[in-house]
Amino acid sequence: MIEKIKVEDAIGQPLLHDITAIMPDGFKGVRFKRGHIVEADDIEDLKNIGKDHIYVGELEANEVHEEDAILELIPYLENDYINITGPAEGKISMKSSIDGVFVLNRPLLKSLNEIGDYTVVTKRSYTKVKVGDNLAGIRIVPLWTDRSKVDKAKEILSENDKLFEVLPYKKLKVGVIITGDEVYYGRIEDRFKPVLSEKLAEFDADVIDYIICRDDLDMLLEAYGRFKERGADLVIFTGGMSVDPDDLTPTAIKKTGAELIIQGIPMQPGNMLTIAKDKRRYLMGVPGATIHAPITSFDYFLPRIVADIDLKKEDFLEMAEGGLL
Repeated sequence: MIEKIKVEDAIGQPLLHDITAIMPDGFKGVRFKRGHIVEADDIEDLKNIGKDHIYVGELEANEVHEEDAILELIPYLENDYINITGPAEGKISMKSSIDGVFVLNRPLLKSLNEIGDYTVVTKRSYTKVKVGDNLAGIRIVPLWTDRSKVDKAKEILSENDKLFEVLPYKKLKVGVIITGDEVYYGRIEDRFKPVLSEKLAEFDADVIDYIICRDDLDMLLEAYGRFKERGADLVIFTGGMSVDPDDLTPTAIKKTGAELIIQGIPMQPGNMLTIAKDKRRYLMGVPGATIHAPITSFDYFLPRIVADIDLKKEDFLEMAEGGLL
């Protein structure tokens, strides 16, 4: 049985949970660990952090301590490329051990949070992460919970695929086709290459070449064929993505024989992003917004391709909420 007593009466008793403190010097964290035996010298410190009473005693057979309720889930959460730390302050934290893309099982996350007492919070699915980034935190709200809730959480996790994972980036061979008479004939300087070079360098991509083409359908298809022969995993098309009659890039992408996944997505900037797939090779038609906007639809989907995630039309449509960048 658990009871609440004055700290003065707790000398010799073990603490049932971590006690945290926020100190004038900026410290915030665990001041006394679970299991610490209260000593006479601790009384003043406990009072100074607002603890005039503490809980003592033992839980009933059907009650599970907050830390144990989390620890029992760890075997179901362990995963490649994820480091689990804690429990501390009643919760565990999960961090990425690699650069990659965080992928979440959203229905499973909802089911866990519907159990009651458990709170599971994560990054958004498909977030680009780096080594050491926080991915998720899990705790229960009260000091203890009912055994049935812990067992329900374990049952749900055991019957489903991974709650979340981090997918590593692959080493891709990339070809870039830059389109436009004005660039081909040197009337203006191409602005796509420096932008794309910087973005692709983040993923250590092997860029085969940058080919500049006229607004000519046969020339575009010939350039794509050259990249295909050289084993490109991704071919990026730039320029000519709008609805003007001279803009041939979407037509060229369709004429390659690749399966069109989507042309135009509910995101701004980057509405005119076009994606197709030729067996395992992706084709991306990149809109002009990529030149001047630091973040566009291209930046959301390039990491997924580099992480070898299979893209479907619904992946793009679901970006309408939150797609106003």
